[in-house]
Amino acid sequence: MDFTLLGTDPRYPYLKRRLELDGHRLTADSPNQIAPPSWRRGVPYYKDEIYAIENAALTAEGALELIMRRSNRALAGMEVLITGFGRIGGFLAGMLSGLGAHVTVAARSRTARAAARARGYEASALEDIPEVFDAVVNTIPAPVLRGDYGGALCLDLASEPGGWATDAPVLRAPGLPGLYAPKAAADVMAEAIYRVMEENDHG
Repeated sequence: MDFTLLGTDPRYPYLKRRLELDGHRLTADSPNQIAPPSWRRGVPYYKDEIYAIENAALTAEGALELIMRRSNRALAGMEVLITGFGRIGGFLAGMLSGLGAHVTVAARSRTARAAARARGYEASALEDIPEVFDAVVNTIPAPVLRGDYGGALCLDLASEPGGWATDAPVLRAPGLPGLYAPKAAADVMAEAIYRVMEENDHG
């Protein structure tokens, strides 16, 4: 089968090799186009549920690596705020807690806050976030945060417009799986492409 890669993505060199190893061809004008999700065209790999889970796990792992590399503190005993408790927030909270960090989850819904408490984390409404943390990680694509929370390492994983409503020294890291582990992210992407196309063939 022929595929066309549109745009630029750090996963693409590895994706190209994976597709070719699997017996596919990369051409300039195939109808089987692979493009960023924001383009809303081509093979909709990003709608695949397995892809969403595996990509979220890679994102959380990449965020953990960034926190360890950019913070001047050890993870054990670190006070970390995570805004949002979807797939990425849930994976990251588990990774951080497993390494000794104290995790607080801030979320809109009572259900998400209850789920966070049930897993042993502190939980807060977005309007009641404490003022000081060692690290703050946002996963909500809306301006829900203000300031730097006492000089915290501020990491934004959300897509535009990001999570900060005020100016703060924020490390923005959208598209983290491709930056952190491009080969693994490309394999996750390739498998999703195959699943989506197989479903379309049988739909």
